[in-house]
Amino acid sequence: MKKLIRCEGLIPKSPLTGSRGSLGGGTEGMNPESNTLREQQPRPLAARLLILSTLFAAVVFSLGAQNVTLTDLSLKKLQSYPYRASPLLITSLASQTGEYYAYNFSYTSMGLTVTGRFGLPRRESGALKGIILMLRGHQHPQGYYTGKGTEYPARRYMQNGYAVIAPDFFGYAGSSPAPSPEEAHQLYSTINAVELYLSLASPSFSYAASVPAADRAVLPSAFKKIVMWGHSNGGQVALHLLEVTGKPIPTVLWAPVSLDFPDSVAHYQKNRAAWVEAFKKNYPAADYSLRNYLGAIAPGTPILLEQGTKDLAVPKAWSDALSAAIGAENNSRQAREKIILDYKVYTGANHNLSPFWDTALPADVRFWDSH
Repeated sequence: MKKLIRCEGLIPKSPLTGSRGSLGGGTEGMNPESNTLREQQPRPLAARLLILSTLFAAVVFSLGAQNVTLTDLSLKKLQSYPYRASPLLITSLASQTGEYYAYNFSYTSMGLTVTGRFGLPRRESGALKGIILMLRGHQHPQGYYTGKGTEYPARRYMQNGYAVIAPDFFGYAGSSPAPSPEEAHQLYSTINAVELYLSLASPSFSYAASVPAADRAVLPSAFKKIVMWGHSNGGQVALHLLEVTGKPIPTVLWAPVSLDFPDSVAHYQKNRAAWVEAFKKNYPAADYSLRNYLGAIAPGTPILLEQGTKDLAVPKAWSDALSAAIGAENNSRQAREKIILDYKVYTGANHNLSPFWDTALPADVRFWDSH
């Protein structure tokens, strides 16, 4: 069902400054007025040649006890990847209010360390509605901090009874450096996300010895349900997760990057065009295509797709095409096996769905509550 929303909205006030618009001048990590993804600066020719030579030398790198190649990162291969759940270590208290605790945490993915933010409402664990796996959009490593890109929505979701958890991904904050080639970061991030999801299915939380007793809330031993939120690049990771796990996870997508890999690399990083063309000549691009694997999404999976008409980073046409592709996939399924898609379009909204947060965020909560 597609809904066109033309209501007026307000840019939410910053909980830190009380001002509207910038959400704390970058403190929030998601500026509702920001409408673009900046390109990275071009690499010197020698560095680009090094990337190409590394690619065609089979690009093998050690990750703990694992060796992973670009072939192993296709969606086809990721469906049978040996994912592992990990203990979740609370390393410090980032902040607390009368409504919630916000902790820094770490876990293991691909034999390496991934850090992130875990938010826990102040209520009995039995009163928690569930936990939201939050997958952020693109951020520049310079100036990045744990939780950037998810903080404001996370607070709103916690106020409505959900715990939240957001990985930093490789190369950010305290996580291990990003593996090579960097162009495949979305595929590595998919593994990070799947392994975190599996870790939440039977969570094993613990506190680092350095966390004072006064900072320790009672940690949940289980969650009633696990739901998902993905924004921009994180939306692509969320779709990949649905396709490689086959789990019917209720998923909210804010302006997801639905252009197939590696075309999405070429779109956002113009200086990687040669890498993309070389990749297509040496690897079966169809095995990395998000559209080709919509059939792997579990029957009955609920998806709320939200898109702004003034989004300069993810064109509305991409979400229109994704909606149409899911519709075509549904036409090939029996009624009980269909993907449950609700597509909302916010007229005048930018890449962060501003100025409609007071509409979109409650809609997200109602969606998760109903599934």
